Amino acid sequence: MKYIEIKARKTTLYPADIEKIISKGCVSGILTTGKISNNAKKLLDQAGIAWAENIEERQFLESEAEELE
Repeated sequence: MKYIEIKARKTTLYPADIEKIISKGCVSGILTTGKISNNAKKLLDQAGIAWAENIEERQFLESEAEELE
């Protein structure tokens, strides 16, 4: 089953991090509160995995609150 992986850390994801995620074979997207290096973005694009970086944590919390109402 495909899923979106969320990385809630303020650091940068590098190719080694992304290779581990790609090897899972079931990730369709990555969201991170940090950054994704340019080389890591290229790997994600080649693997057909959507990505978004610099997402504020409060956006996750607000979305969850809206879904529960």
